[in-house]
Amino acid sequence: MKRGYIIELFSSFQGEGAYVGRRQIFVRFAGCPLSCFYCDTCYARDSQPEFCTVLGNTDFSRKKIIENPISSHLVMKFVEELHTPDVHSICYTGGEPLLSAEFVKEIAMKAKDMHFKNFIETSGCSAILFAPLAEYFDFASIDIKLRRHRAVEDYDRLYENELECVKISVDCGIETIVKVVVLKDTPAEEIEKICSDLSDFDIKFVLQPVTAPRHLPDVAPSAKELLTLSEVAGRFLHDVMVIPQVHKFMGIP
Repeated sequence: MKRGYIIELFSSFQGEGAYVGRRQIFVRFAGCPLSCFYCDTCYARDSQPEFCTVLGNTDFSRKKIIENPISSHLVMKFVEELHTPDVHSICYTGGEPLLSAEFVKEIAMKAKDMHFKNFIETSGCSAILFAPLAEYFDFASIDIKLRRHRAVEDYDRLYENELECVKISVDCGIETIVKVVVLKDTPAEEIEKICSDLSDFDIKFVLQPVTAPRHLPDVAPSAKELLTLSEVAGRFLHDVMVIPQVHKFMGIP
């Protein structure tokens, strides 16, 4: 039985992307190799946090503090406790879940045996790590970073991995969502290039206006910019959406 590092476990509504509003049980894995300037889960970058926090099912102020690393068996015990009839799936998020690939795989296998649907949110930073996991997932939300996100030094390598993860996901029959966080003055040509590269894949494509960090309030795109970028994306992809981070408006995790 494998053990790993999880920063938090909770039940809430999906706040991003094509499944916004669906209730999910979130398993937030610790550690992330990227450094996007707008990151809203910087606390999850530590790869070996001392504790995991389990939030109450309807009262987020109620918490259990569990010592890390924890077993896949204990993770599934908490998943069962958090399960309600309206739950759509288990969301494996981060941080970056691919950094805990073997641990993720064991949890996903147990979840499948218990008839849960599995939903992974990933930066697509490693196609090698993603490939062995794909068969255990029903949904994959893969972020494609822009150069201006300042996520990594070797952007081209990251981008190649992201596209390969999309290909693996689609080829495995996973319902695949590709999300791009867009900023003020995002070049239409950059979105055009990404969408052209994705045009052979059957995906849902989400443009997500950045939620501006407090110290950088003037980085969000205007409505006019979003309309333009959506139109550009629509020339290549048939299922294009513009969706902000809804959970931020709702004040939920």
